[in-house]
Amino acid sequence: MDLLLHLRGFTAVADEMSVSEAALELGVDQPLLSRRLRALERELGVELLDRSRRQIALTPAGHALLPRARHLVDQADHLLQSVRRHEREPFVVAVPPGCEPAPLSRLVALLEEEGVDVRLAGTATDPPESAAWLVEACDPDAATWVTPLGAATAPGTAQGPVSLSALRPRRGGERTQVLALPRDLDDPAGRLRRLADRAGVGPATLRAAPHQLAVAEALAGRATLVCARHEAVTYGLSWSPFVDPVSRGHRLVEQPPIPGPLTAGRPREQALALLGACLGTPEKGRG
Repeated sequence: MDLLLHLRGFTAVADEMSVSEAALELGVDQPLLSRRLRALERELGVELLDRSRRQIALTPAGHALLPRARHLVDQADHLLQSVRRHEREPFVVAVPPGCEPAPLSRLVALLEEEGVDVRLAGTATDPPESAAWLVEACDPDAATWVTPLGAATAPGTAQGPVSLSALRPRRGGERTQVLALPRDLDDPAGRLRRLADRAGVGPATLRAAPHQLAVAEALAGRATLVCARHEAVTYGLSWSPFVDPVSRGHRLVEQPPIPGPLTAGRPREQALALLGACLGTPEKGRG
């Protein structure tokens, strides 16, 4: 007798308190499930169900068996999942630094619900060769996701949209440094540098700074930080969008094989939307 198969049927009946409902849940015929229950009772030498009343109920022996049966079924399911997870290659998603953790965690939960053994990796240095999904920086004009950039300043100094030219030094005024993250200022295309130069914000004013140092200078009121809105909000900075087309672009690079649920359809759409949210990309229809 397949003890695990019969215990699974017993726990299903105990959950539903109906043989017909349990059979529907397990995807088997009701007569077959009834025979399995009888066989289990014969094997154990006890009655597990009280069938003398209109609504079936567990006997004392059934109540005693139920927690042990559940434990064995759960352990068997866990064992099967572990073996299957070990046999298949993990689905590696490589994302850039600064991603929002909340949507990233929802992405992991979504992929796990779809049966995907997901692993997260970073692209701060060299991207992992095993990445099935790689989110890499690119020109915004060719991007899958475009994240607007703006000016982050000390808390309580928020204003409306500003132009890059508003950050240039004023004659006779105190020079305020403008900081940008290396990922934005040192990209090969030099997009931010070119836009800043046109606005009169030259290299003497605009410079790259490591993330934590740049945030500290902005919090202290000694600098304006060019960054995405979600990065400013994380550290309590005030943020104003640029009226200039200053943005950060990312695209998705896929490496097969891709799990079935992520090749097309709603799960893929949801996963890509969550990746966009991780990057701080505004939702469609919102600014």
